[in-house]
Amino acid sequence: MGAKFALASSPGVSAPADIRRFAGPVEAAGALLGAVIAGLLLMAPLDLGSSAEGPVLQLDLMVLNMPRAAAAGAAFAVVSAALVVALGRRSAWIAACGSVVMLAIDQLWNRDAATAGAMTTVNYIDSIFSGILLGALAVAVFGKPVATGAYLIGALSAILIGDQTSLPDSADDNPLIAWASGGTPPTWLVVLAAVLLAAGIAMQQTDPAAGDENTDLAIGPILSALVIVTATALSTEWFVRHAGTPAQVAVAVAITVIAAMVAALLLPGRDGTLVLLSVAIANAGSAIIAVPRPDWSAPFPVLAVVVGLAAGRRWRTPWLALAVTGGLAVFAACTADLAHQYTVIPILGVTLTGLIIGFCFGVAVPETAGSAVVAVAVLIVPCLVVALRGSSFGRVAYSPHWYRDPQGPISSLPGWMALVVTLGCGAGMLLLKDRNLLKDRARNLARLR
Repeated sequence: MGAKFALASSPGVSAPADIRRFAGPVEAAGALLGAVIAGLLLMAPLDLGSSAEGPVLQLDLMVLNMPRAAAAGAAFAVVSAALVVALGRRSAWIAACGSVVMLAIDQLWNRDAATAGAMTTVNYIDSIFSGILLGALAVAVFGKPVATGAYLIGALSAILIGDQTSLPDSADDNPLIAWASGGTPPTWLVVLAAVLLAAGIAMQQTDPAAGDENTDLAIGPILSALVIVTATALSTEWFVRHAGTPAQVAVAVAITVIAAMVAALLLPGRDGTLVLLSVAIANAGSAIIAVPRPDWSAPFPVLAVVVGLAAGRRWRTPWLALAVTGGLAVFAACTADLAHQYTVIPILGVTLTGLIIGFCFGVAVPETAGSAVVAVAVLIVPCLVVALRGSSFGRVAYSPHWYRDPQGPISSLPGWMALVVTLGCGAGMLLLKDRNLLKDRARNLARLR
């Protein structure tokens, strides 16, 4: 379960030395752009900003299927990461580049098909190849601090932007919302990412693998993702089909927490800590009122992710990360009634969310790339709080048109539900700690014998 990736693939193949000196910046730039593209396509429905041009029924079906498309993308991300772990770093770069090329072809070839009635199919294609890109890139850069940081900044920022985007209907005079919700990312950005990832392939060098390097297929992350993604997708869809009574809320919360615990225990060592933190911050971040907010605040959550990652690597205390996540949930609950009256509350909410997401991924760095991808996958699949917001109109979304509605109903219940989920994840961290202590004691006893 704790398999690590090989440092190379076929022997005897390496880039010239004068090219390899540019490998660091090229890998970091490719990881950043690739992660941004994957995150945006996984979180934002296809061309929803130009919905007036497409068939209304097909648009509605696409939005209805968005949670399943996101879940499919998250699953493919983990499976692709596990597969390329066994094949080597060069294979990871090839898989990432191939995925971007497929996304570019889809951008150029299938856009007319989308407006003609195949929106759901094209959106599934985007989600699947974006998931493969996200998983392969994680393996390609894992173990390289600068490139890994660029990957996390790109992935977390894109997921955050997609999650906090306002309805395109409110974007008549707002070019940022129109850009984020319609046709993202631009084709030229996808082509540029393909060029950078192709250059990354050329710059890989071959070093002999360490004698104790394990390149077996990593089963642990696959099983972990299967548990958390399936449980989240099924429980949220079940929840929106019912009235949302206190008993049903309790059942849904229990399923979420138990699935998070099982997923964390399936990962090696302490890697499951980040998965538990991801479940907590996914629900707390979804509980805040993020819109409306002014254009000038758009860079704040992205900058907050960068600051949060740096702070997390400086103070690696998972319990502090869990505590501030609980604080974010309380903030969401206490400010729900005032968020639409005072602009500072959505600005503060999205900034704190970015800061805490970055902090969580900084404090609990996994030992394997597959475990990191499982944690990212948790943020992609719409969580229980999103289902609670959509229970009034019967779908897992912030609004009937997927994005957050500045005029939508407000309630403190999502914040309190997120706090309960956070406390459950705290119990999971205690269970994970006890499991690791028992393993350490068993290992010490075996050595004494």
